[in-house]
Amino acid sequence: MTLLVKDANTTTQPISTQPDVAGNLVPVHAPASVVGGIATPVGPATPLPVINTGGAAAIDGSATVAAGGTAQTLFAGVVPANGYLVANNSTAILYVSDVGSATSGGASIPIAAGAVYVTPSGYKPPGAVSLWGSATGQAFAARRW
Repeated sequence: MTLLVKDANTTTQPISTQPDVAGNLVPVHAPASVVGGIATPVGPATPLPVINTGGAAAIDGSATVAAGGTAQTLFAGVVPANGYLVANNSTAILYVSDVGSATSGGASIPIAAGAVYVTPSGYKPPGAVSLWGSATGQAFAARRW
């Protein structure tokens, strides 16, 4: 059992919270700083990372597949700072990738007709987002934030 004690010389530190699916307040988790595959401890030189929960407004990247069977870059090649979503408004599967050019398989994420793919909160993609569809004209909605 651990007892936490706060002395008179310690200031209270607020932590960010958000409601979970049951309505309970839970801490907002932030990824630890990782150097060489090892998480660094929190301290004065490496403070606790914070996710911006009140970020900027989303930017639209909606369009249609320009050339079926060929990957196209979303958001003019700008890597989303805090995540993105892609909604498949067509009748066939679309594929999205942020680790290289999207294809109909491999490391690409399939998005079924009528489905939406949303990155986790605070997710910064490793690269530009691309999309692949089998037919020219497949519609999709996309937002980055």
